[in-house]
Amino acid sequence: MSTTMLFINGEVITVNSEFSVREAMAIKDNKIIAVGSNEEILGLESEEPTIINLEGRSILPGFIDAHAHLELYGTNKLGVNGKEAGSIKELLVRLKEKAKSTPEGKWIRGWGYNQNQYEEGRHLTRWDLDQVSTEHPVIVVRTCGHISCVNSKALELAGIAPQTEDPAGGKYVRENGELTGLLLESAHMNMFLFANYSEDEVQEGLALASEDYLAKGITSVHDAGGYGPDHIRFLQKAVSAKRIKQRTYALYGSLHDSPGMVAKGLSSGIGTGLGDEWMKIGPAKVFIDGSSSGPTAKTREPYTSNPEDSGILYLNQEELNKSLGKAHQAGWQVTAHAIGDEAVDMMIEAIRSALEDEPRHDHRHRIEHSGMTPPDLIQKMKDLEIIPIPNPAFIYEFGDGYVRDYGDRVNVMFPLRSFSDNGIPFAIGSDSPITSVDPIHGIYTAVTRRSNSGNNIGTGQRITVQEAIKAYTWNGAYTSFEEHLKGSIEPGKLADLVVLSGSILTCEPERLRELKVELTVLDGKIEYAAKKEGVI
Repeated sequence: MSTTMLFINGEVITVNSEFSVREAMAIKDNKIIAVGSNEEILGLESEEPTIINLEGRSILPGFIDAHAHLELYGTNKLGVNGKEAGSIKELLVRLKEKAKSTPEGKWIRGWGYNQNQYEEGRHLTRWDLDQVSTEHPVIVVRTCGHISCVNSKALELAGIAPQTEDPAGGKYVRENGELTGLLLESAHMNMFLFANYSEDEVQEGLALASEDYLAKGITSVHDAGGYGPDHIRFLQKAVSAKRIKQRTYALYGSLHDSPGMVAKGLSSGIGTGLGDEWMKIGPAKVFIDGSSSGPTAKTREPYTSNPEDSGILYLNQEELNKSLGKAHQAGWQVTAHAIGDEAVDMMIEAIRSALEDEPRHDHRHRIEHSGMTPPDLIQKMKDLEIIPIPNPAFIYEFGDGYVRDYGDRVNVMFPLRSFSDNGIPFAIGSDSPITSVDPIHGIYTAVTRRSNSGNNIGTGQRITVQEAIKAYTWNGAYTSFEEHLKGSIEPGKLADLVVLSGSILTCEPERLRELKVELTVLDGKIEYAAKKEGVI
C-alpha cells in the first residue's frame, strides 16, 4: 500500500549542488518526491499522508559513515569496555568480574584501554592479566585496534615463546628478553584472529551495532573490515537477514593478511560495485602502516616523543604496488589504511603507478584516514583525483597525544581545510569503535578541532558545518559511486533521512554536540525514534 510522509516547518538541508535550505519535503514509499515550501508540500495530492511538524528542526540526508567497523563495534559490546575504566587496577576488577561468568578455558575479552588516559600511564602486561586468570586466555585490545595485551595462558595456547620471531609488520614486546604480553600491529592481528569470535557471536554483535548506528542517524556504512576471511560472508548474511539495517558498502580486505584477502577477491572474479543498494562490494583494501595514537604510524621523520622510532610498515612499496596494481587492472576501486605521511606517500605512489600502467577515468581510488598529509601530498592527491577518508573525531580522542608524539605535524593531520581549499572531495568516517560513531560528534570536532581536554589542535584545519555535513552525506555517496541514489534530499533519491533535535545551521559550534537524533528514516520507514510522543 502506498504511503506518503510530509515534513513541514523545518530546516530542510538538501545538500544539493547549491546547498539550498528549504522549508518542507515529501516522501512516498521509499523515495523523495518533492522539496519546497510548506504550501507546496501540503498541496500535494495524497490520501491521508503522515504529517511531521519539524518546528524548525533540521532534517538532513541520512548520515553515511565512510569508514567504520561494524563487526568490531558489535563484538566489543560482548566484552569488557576499557574506556569506562580510569586505571589498570579498575580494568582488572571489571575483567575479574567477567571471568566469573566465563566458562573455563573460554576467552575473556576487553577493549578500549588507553595507557595515556590511565592513572598508571603505562601499557598492560601479561602479569597484570595473569591476575584476572591463569586458566582462561585473556586479551584486551587497545583503543586504536592495532595493539593488544594478552596473559600467559593466551601466549601458551598460541605457541608464542620468548624465542619466537616477530612477524612481518608486527612485534612481540619484550623486556630483558621476556615477553610482556604486549602485541603490536600484525602480532596483535594474528592473536585476535586466533582468539576470534564464533559466527553466532559475530551475528549478535552486528545486530547490536546496527541498532546503535541507527540511533545516531547513520543510514549507510562503508564497512572497513574485520579480522578474518569470513567477514564479507558474515556481513552478507546479516544484511540479508536485516540484522544490519544500514546500506552497506564493504571494503574488501582484512585486518589480518590484507594482501592475501585482496588476492582471494581477485581470483574469485568479483569486483567493486557487485551487489545492490543494500550491499555492494567496495574497494580492495590493504594495510600500509600502524595507528596514529599507538603510536605506530609510519612517518617520514622520527616521532617527537621518541627520536628512535618512526613507526611500522606492513608492506614495502613493491608489495603495495603489486597488490593494488593488480586490483586496479581488474577494474576495482582501491584503497589502503595509511596514517603517517610516509604511508600516505606510498599509497599515492601506488595509485600513480597503477594509473600510469593503465589509465582509468573516474577511478575514485581512496586513502583511508590519510592521517598526516602535508602540502606536497595534498597536491599529489589533487593531481591524481584521490579521495581521502579522514577521521576528525581522532582529534578529540587522541589530539593531546598527537601534540606529544608529532609536535607541529598536528597542523597537517586530518587536514580537512586543506582538502576543501584544494577541491579534494573527502568523506568522513568515524573508524568506530576506535572513536565515537556519532556523526554529530565528528562534525563538532571537524568544526572546532577541540580535544577532550579542551585544547585546540591544528585549528588551521577547521571547516564549516556545511562542509562537514556534505562530507557526511553527499561525499560519502560519491566515494561509493552512489551519488545518484542518495546523499542529498532531491526528488527521485532514496528516502534515507535524519531529523535532529534542533537547527544544526544556527547552532553555536561549541554546542553542536548537544544536538541529538530524533528520527532516523531508512528506505522511507522510521527505523529509530528518540521520543515516541511529540515527534510524530
